[in-house]
Amino acid sequence: MDLIAYRPQYRIYLHTAGNHIVYERLEEMTLATELPHYVADIERALKLVKPGFTVLSDLRRTLGPNLHMLPVFRQVRQMLQASGVGLVVEVHPPSASVPKFMQQVRAQSEEIPTYIFTDRNEADAFLQQFWAQQPS
Repeated sequence: MDLIAYRPQYRIYLHTAGNHIVYERLEEMTLATELPHYVADIERALKLVKPGFTVLSDLRRTLGPNLHMLPVFRQVRQMLQASGVGLVVEVHPPSASVPKFMQQVRAQSEEIPTYIFTDRNEADAFLQQFWAQQPS
């Protein structure tokens, strides 16, 4: 996989052959007030994929919701949708507040097929099975 962005808060990888983006949160962002490169980093990754691409979003380092960043997270979901995302797989910590917050993030882009896991290995296995079922 190619590294697209490595910031203190997150990493973004691209698997070009698999038409797949991986977002890994590296630190807790509950108190973040800005992510100055986040949207541009996502845009850079989206320029390198084709419609039907998949996204694995590893959000396990999330302790709680960040309402201040909600507009930015919604903007990114809309960017994914506009770029033709085929499937999003989210990995959450086993916490009740995070999935509820993510429902707010997904509210304006409910058409995107989204699958939620609390175990990264299960999410990876799901994606492997999904890709195996896709026509060549």
